[in-house]
Amino acid sequence: MSLQIDKATGTCTITKNGQVFRSALMDARIITDPATRMSELQIDGASLHISEAQAEELLVHGARDDRSNLIVDD
Repeated sequence: MSLQIDKATGTCTITKNGQVFRSALMDARIITDPATRMSELQIDGASLHISEAQAEELLVHGARDDRSNLIVDD
């Protein structure tokens, strides 16, 4: 699994199980996976766990931030 961000064309691409998924950065969505508590990129019907650094880079270039804080304060 890999992630490529093309700032020049405003697209991102993930390769998962040999299949390529591509999306405009503005259509990319970053959520929080509650099971792993990791950021997850969703594009073109596919998802990929990503690092926080990758999430921030995607957000700077127009991805939508739909992450949620999973820690509950007492």
